Amino acid sequence: MVFDDINSFFDMGGYGLYVWLSFGSSALCLLVLWLDSHFSKRRLITHVLHEQTRQGRIKAAAEQSATAEQSATAEQSATAEQRATAQQKTHGETI
Repeated sequence: MVFDDINSFFDMGGYGLYVWLSFGSSALCLLVLWLDSHFSKRRLITHVLHEQTRQGRIKAAAEQSATAEQSATAEQSATAEQRATAQQKTHGETI
């Protein structure tokens, strides 16, 4: 189909309205699909980064808690040893 001028190109032999609406709606659907994919990807990446940060904080807190438990246990052991030594000294002096 050869068009004589630009108006006949846009008219498309009387079917221009249907042709251009179909092109426009297809272009709009592709644009919406691309935008949705783009923003979904950004949301997913942001969510993954936040989750990784959260997991890092949880791991650090667990390590800190374990270290605190170990130092508390060591402190209790030292205190128990000091008590035992003190009791031995007091029992030793009374005998």
